[in-house]
Order: sequence, then structure tokens, then C-alpha cells
Amino acid sequence: MTRRNFWLGVFNGLFFTLADTLMDSSLVIVAFVGHLTQSTFWLGLVVPLRDGGWFLPQLWTSGYLQSQPRKLRLYGQMAGVRLIALISLVLAILGLRDRTWLLVAFFLCFGVYSIASGFSGLPFLEVVGKTIPPQKRGMFFAWRLALGGVAAIGASMVVKLFVDDRGPLAFPYNYALLFGFATVWTAVGLLAYSFVIEPPDTHLRPPASFVAQIRRALAIARADYNYRHFIYLRAALMIAGAAIPFFAVYVQRQLGGSLSFIGIYLGTLTTAGLAANILFGRFSARLGNRRTLALGAWAGLAMLGVVLALMLLAAPLRLSPLAASLWLLPAFALAGIRDSGIGVSGQPLLLDIAPPAERSLYLGFSNSLLGVVLLSTGLSGLLVSAFGFLSIVVVALAANVFALYAAARIGETKPASLYEPDITHTAPDAHAAP
Repeated sequence: MTRRNFWLGVFNGLFFTLADTLMDSSLVIVAFVGHLTQSTFWLGLVVPLRDGGWFLPQLWTSGYLQSQPRKLRLYGQMAGVRLIALISLVLAILGLRDRTWLLVAFFLCFGVYSIASGFSGLPFLEVVGKTIPPQKRGMFFAWRLALGGVAAIGASMVVKLFVDDRGPLAFPYNYALLFGFATVWTAVGLLAYSFVIEPPDTHLRPPASFVAQIRRALAIARADYNYRHFIYLRAALMIAGAAIPFFAVYVQRQLGGSLSFIGIYLGTLTTAGLAANILFGRFSARLGNRRTLALGAWAGLAMLGVVLALMLLAAPLRLSPLAASLWLLPAFALAGIRDSGIGVSGQPLLLDIAPPAERSLYLGFSNSLLGVVLLSTGLSGLLVSAFGFLSIVVVALAANVFALYAAARIGETKPASLYEPDITHTAPDAHAAP
């Protein structure tokens, strides 16, 4: 059963990574919104809405989910909402001609999709905690990202073809096709995970209100040193990541770079992340998730150093638009390595810290709080408008340094085998399809 659940989860990640590449929030969706508005506020809102929508609902969900022996039912219900939102987005792109109304429709559909993802995020992580042995969680997330990355390389070529001004389809039909492909792969990924065999949860708590969950979570955060510094670490990394969507925009608007490089940047980010995934998975098993996450933070620091050097040296060196565009390639490679380190070890580290009896609350509170942080990074567009592109890179650098400090403060987590329940023997009727 463990092997079956492991690979179903991996294939789920493969299809979702493929879909996310076709609708990459840092590049593809930002470019789409850039066709509809020149406002940096709306551009800066895309990534926080995508990721914040996933994080924010989880504390509210935890009060209900902690009383349910099986979590996949809620996951399945939210799958339907997510697919309806994506289909509605494609239809809006095909049917609306007014760019203002299309912008409104985009944020409405994209917001519903993101929030529904948040309601399904907690049951997904709960099922991972119950069905994947602790020592294999890092490798589980690594394989999800790695196999998805292989498929995403091909997807990045498709993105490059269709977002190019000289591509076969004009705006907005090129984006409608990309988002339509993403909808199909999202449906396949949701279907794959519905076949996971979920054992009934033996660590149940009665349903609790949102306020009661907040009070308990605050008490836990004050008492659990590792948990508190984990939140600091992830929050700082999110603030540091807010600068990434502006890298390509800076080169295009300030240095004359070409839109055709979007697909190249996406391919670079994807390939670098792919190469790092399995390596980080092995690091997770040997070094632990805290050290693996710290390595990702170091890659982020190097990424920001490359971009800062471009901003400071572009004028003195009189860089051409092509040279400036090429300069960003190592920055996106480091971004891929950074994202890989976070993706492989971030959630496993939280699962290491959280005791099974309080898993819903630990996951729900930290993810909802981090969702607030992500939404606050939506103000990055206002920061850029007021103080320029350099300001967001400086803020990101300071946040990245703090993230490394927080990572150093987290102590070794208790070996999972000492408190994890035995999940290798389950009843034959434990197949909980949504």
C-alpha cells in the first residue's frame, strides 16, 4: 500500500507541475496580465493570490478536518470547484473582448481556483503525513517535482512558442490554449490522487471553531521553539521570493529585453529545479530537512546577488538588451534551485515538527499565517512603483538573510519513528475515494 500511495502521489505531482508550468504565475500569468494592464500593482498581485489562496483557508479548514477520520472526501469536493474555475477562465478569455472585463474575470476565476486549492491543500498534506513514511517524505516531494520537471521542460517549449509575439496564435487565444492544456493536466492529477488508499486517522479531535483554533495555535507557537522558527523561516523566504516575478519585467521595461526570453527563463528555471530535485531528496534523507531548506535559502541569496549586480552594473557596462537578457539566465537557474530546496524540504520539515495528534492545527495555522504573508507581498508592486525595481531586490536580500538566521535557530527535530503511528497495516476497506 505504501508503494501504491507513494507513486500515485508522485504522478499527481507530475501532472500538477506540468499544469503549473503552462500557467506559471511568475512568468506566464504575469505576461498575460501585462497584456491587460500596465499597473505594477496587478502584476505584483498574481503570485500572492496564487500562493496565498492555497495557504489562507487552511486554519479554518483544520477545525473541521481534525474530526474526520478520512480527509480525501474534502479533497475530491474541492477538485470539482477547481476544474470549474479553470474552465470558466478559458471561456472568459475566448468570449470577452474588453480588456478591463477580461482582467476582472481573470482575477475572479483565478482567485476561486486558488482558494479552492487551499481547501484541498490541508487534506492533501494530512494524507501525505499518514501514508508516506517520514524518512521517505523528502524523496516523495523530490520525485513529484523531478518527474513533473521532465514534463515541464517540454511544456516550457510550448510556452515559448505561444507567448512569442511571432507565435502561431495571437493574443488572447495563445493564452486560452495554454490555460486549456493546464486544465486537462490538472484534471488528470486530481483523478490520480483520488485512488490513494487512505487509512482512517486514529488521532481525532472534536470539531473546533476558527477562534478556538487560533487560541490553541498561538499557545503552541509560543511553546514550540522549532515550530515558531519554522514559521519565521518560511515567511522570510516568501518575502524574498516576491522579487522573482519582477526580474524579467525589469529587463524588458528598463533594459529593452525581448518577451521571447520568457520561455527561455521558464525552461532555465525548470531545468535547474529538475537537476536539483533528486539531489535535494537525497540531502533530505541524509542531512535532514532543516539543512536542506537552508541550502535552498543560500541559492536564493546567490540569485538575488546576480540580479542586484545587473541593476548596479547595467548602465556602467552599457549592456545591450541581449546581454541584459542573458545575464538573468543564472538568476533563474538559481531560482529553480531555490524553489527545489523549498519544495523538497519545506512541508516535510513541518511534518517532522508536528505531532500526529496536532497535525491539522500545526499545518493549518502555519500555512494560513504564511498565506497572510504572501498576500502582503502583493504590495511589492506598489513598492516598485514608488521606489523602483532596486527596492524590491534590497528588501528580498534582507529577508533572505533573516531566513538563513531562522534556519540556524531550528534544532534537530525528534526522530519521526518515535512518534509516528504504524501505517503499514490497514483495513481492506480503507480506500477513500472522493
